[in-house]
Amino acid sequence: MAPPLPVRTGEGDLLNNPEEPYWGRYEGDEDTRRKPAYHNGTAWVWPLPVFCEALVRAWDFSPESVTAARSYLLSMEPLLNEGCLGHLPEVLDGDAPHTQRGCDAQAWSASEAYRVWNLLNEK
Repeated sequence: MAPPLPVRTGEGDLLNNPEEPYWGRYEGDEDTRRKPAYHNGTAWVWPLPVFCEALVRAWDFSPESVTAARSYLLSMEPLLNEGCLGHLPEVLDGDAPHTQRGCDAQAWSASEAYRVWNLLNEK
């Protein structure tokens, strides 16, 4: 396991608690607020479809695994109807209500969801 690492400003001021690095909201100043959150609490959208693909491949595309994967992907539907209509965002806050943040219409979020949805519908 990696040692806890502090995140500091250019002036050396501590921005995080290295022992508890979770940062649940991706908002505010880029250097002092968003960067600490980016990999310590922010929920990225594009890995969910990849997880769905891994699920069905691990279970050899069994009907149950395909049903589960489709259900997970369909949980993204509210994201398509909020924010930038018809698109998927880059990231969500880790804290509820998981507000959409970052790029409003992220290509890799949408393309992964579409790619995996098509894969599931081929089976």
